[in-house]
Amino acid sequence: MNVIPLRVHRKDNRRRRARDWRLYRWIGGAVVCAGAIALVIHMERARIKATLADAAAFVFNNSYFSVREIQVRGGDKVGGSEIVAITGLKHGMNLWNVDAVAIEKKVLRHPWVRHVLVRREFPRRVVIDVEERRPSAVVALGKLYYVDADGLLFSEVGEGEKNDFPLLTGLRADELASSGPELRRRLQQAMRLGELMQRDGRPLSEIHFEAPDQIVLYGSGLPIALHMGWGDWQEKIQRLDRVLALWKGHEERLASLDMSFRDQVVARLRRAKQS
Repeated sequence: MNVIPLRVHRKDNRRRRARDWRLYRWIGGAVVCAGAIALVIHMERARIKATLADAAAFVFNNSYFSVREIQVRGGDKVGGSEIVAITGLKHGMNLWNVDAVAIEKKVLRHPWVRHVLVRREFPRRVVIDVEERRPSAVVALGKLYYVDADGLLFSEVGEGEKNDFPLLTGLRADELASSGPELRRRLQQAMRLGELMQRDGRPLSEIHFEAPDQIVLYGSGLPIALHMGWGDWQEKIQRLDRVLALWKGHEERLASLDMSFRDQVVARLRRAKQS
């Protein structure tokens, strides 16, 4: 049996304890260092936050950024003072506190406003660019209502307001109340036809929706009912011009012209007056 001297065991134990002690000291030092670093970082973050808060307070409360000018551009029907009242903007408020998106939503609620863009121009100006709706026709439904090129009914025609637009008739109240995409498409197509007619000097007084697939035009200086059917406007206008050219000087004899049929025009004559 081998016998290990006691002296050797004691020497090994001392070495082990010394090694463990160095390890504990290293771990303890690392913990202390980590704690110190964390404390420094925390203090630095707090200092940065305080600095940022002071900077924000300086910016948001500094009179240098007070609104001194509010410009409204493009408004014709809607006055600049009315737009400013809608926005809630005030002279003297801080420009940084102007919420452009929220203001645009407010202005878009006005029936005459089609598009709006709000810009902050530092250091003291707010600019509001307004695109207004332009009436393309007037819808008759008990009262008169403006309709734009998008097929949207947007405002009642007020007393004394301009109403020398083609009159749209034959529409039902329930159709207009729903204002669905199909109705808007029909209105757009009808106004497109009106534009084509007027482009070459054929002013219209009325566009009548006789049926979903039938539209009737009445010219300002031509007492003839023009039954246009639906679609293929350009080709039908060309046929109409050819027929009117044949009847030039005798248009008063025509009661109506029907372009609904393909490649032909059906004319209905007025009854001859009895002498």
